[in-house]
Amino acid sequence: MSTQRGYNLRSNRRNNTMKLKSTNRGFTLLELMIVMVIIAIGVALAVPSYRDVIERRETTSQAEQLSAFIAYAQSEAVKTNEMISIQLTYTNPNDWCIGASEGDSGCDCEETNSSASTFCSISGVAKTMSSSTQTTSSMATQGFGLDKTLVFDPIRGVLAGDDIADEHDVVLQSDNEHWALQVHIEPTGRIRICNPDSDKAVPGFQACPPSAPVFQF
Repeated sequence: MSTQRGYNLRSNRRNNTMKLKSTNRGFTLLELMIVMVIIAIGVALAVPSYRDVIERRETTSQAEQLSAFIAYAQSEAVKTNEMISIQLTYTNPNDWCIGASEGDSGCDCEETNSSASTFCSISGVAKTMSSSTQTTSSMATQGFGLDKTLVFDPIRGVLAGDDIADEHDVVLQSDNEHWALQVHIEPTGRIRICNPDSDKAVPGFQACPPSAPVFQF
């Protein structure tokens, strides 16, 4: 009996070892190729979606930066009790810059000489923003006038001069043209960001008023 039991134990161990060896085999070349194809398809589908998310965030960030830039000039007019102007130099949708300066004559946002009278600065600090420093650079404007200058009055920060009766708008669009946001400036000085196009709407922002202009890039 003990001999038979020992034989059975050895036989069971041998069978178990063979089963383990058979179940622990590696992947075949065909299986590896199938896995690699599945991964490649997943990456190909994910990259455009990821890029779209990045461009939406970039468009949002740039619109918020522009809104904050204009709001700063407005607040400085009230704070310093003097007019502050914003000058926009617009060559094409992908080549633009904007600068802020004291007074109502505007400045040259392309001027790099800080001692020049046209240098854009407030209280001695350069104040410019341009397409060269932005990742989403397509811009369209309306209401800035021929010289594209806005002037904020020190009284309550409202628009001054000829700008007091008009609304002013700047639209920023992502490079893939999937997203667009509009910075809307009212004569009262109110600044807000809205969606100018329902097909390119950025979540979290309201639609622009029906009276807002339609932009073509």
